[in-house]
Amino acid sequence: MRKALAIFFALLLCACAGKNPYLNGLKCGTDNLWANKPEQSIECFDAAEVADPGNYEVKDYEKIMLNTYQGVGFLALGDAFANQSFRRAYALQVQTVQENSAQIQRQQEEFKKSARRIPGMPPLNSIVSDINAELELNPQVAAMRDFVNPYTTWLGAVYDGVVSRDMPNADNFMRRVMQFAPDNQFVRTDMEAIRARRDLVWVVFENGNVGRLYERALAPRGLQAWNINLTVPDLAPGGKALPFIEVDGVRTEFLASMDSIVKTDLIKYRTQHIISSVIFEVGKVAIATGAMVGGVVAANSNQKYGGLMMMGGWLLANAAMGANKSWDLRGWHSLPSEIQVARLNMPASRKLNIPPVGIVAIPDGIRNAIVFVRISSDYKNVVIGKLN
Repeated sequence: MRKALAIFFALLLCACAGKNPYLNGLKCGTDNLWANKPEQSIECFDAAEVADPGNYEVKDYEKIMLNTYQGVGFLALGDAFANQSFRRAYALQVQTVQENSAQIQRQQEEFKKSARRIPGMPPLNSIVSDINAELELNPQVAAMRDFVNPYTTWLGAVYDGVVSRDMPNADNFMRRVMQFAPDNQFVRTDMEAIRARRDLVWVVFENGNVGRLYERALAPRGLQAWNINLTVPDLAPGGKALPFIEVDGVRTEFLASMDSIVKTDLIKYRTQHIISSVIFEVGKVAIATGAMVGGVVAANSNQKYGGLMMMGGWLLANAAMGANKSWDLRGWHSLPSEIQVARLNMPASRKLNIPPVGIVAIPDGIRNAIVFVRISSDYKNVVIGKLN
């Protein structure tokens, strides 16, 4: 408890120095995890969960990966709390499926206020479709409609199958994972191997560095008549450290793209980002048009365009919308670009030859284990997760 309080106050001090306490906690947790300090890592993540994020809007994928890495830390300690962490991570995934339809509906109504008096203005859904068509979607993102994190789900499946022996739940999780890694021979046969009760060791390769968010400038086709340009947040691809790693002649295979997970989370909210940006720009056009119409209205005492004249007041009352022109591009930058996995029978020597990091020894008394290998520009280390 004393350590947890010390880390919590350290995070607060970092926040006072101008760093976001939540993001600082995520970095602290990742650094300690890959320094083979799982207890300190868990404490950092615990502190991050209760830290005030301030003006930072916490991303859904960050909440999910926080709980996932807490679970990895508990696995390294051989602690049954790993199950609770994986369950929480999966529950968060289910929660993210629920769209904030009320917020989108409010934004659509605001767009109508701006656009209905502008001759030729296309419908909002047409504008959003045009913009999304310009922003490339790789197959992994396109498939991840309900924002399932295959890495988290796979860990939950292995844990439920090996430790909890909850085969129905493990089967359900693994089927979902196979949708995103259909060519991975290990994922396809994991449940068969688990049911056979063989002594197994999985190797998880966390590869490279996740991509970075940036502002992307666009000139939507439907808004070109008004010279309206927008910026939307997008993700620059991350970099892989290696194509794969080979463990005693067995190569790791693709499981999940963290880049795709981040982009899926981004796209989930990008419609709202786009709508906010469109409202802001279209509102400015409405003001300009309203100023001209206003003179006619005053001369003719015609209140037909009264709603348009009120747009200036609406924009003044919603001046905070200007913030939508500059997106928050911060994030958890110590995540990998992608995750790969392999599965082997537990060797009689209880040693694995993993060339990038050397010989890895599995402690005695562990029937099944997960060896986590992280190789990136910042990390080159191994964490051994004890299943049973």
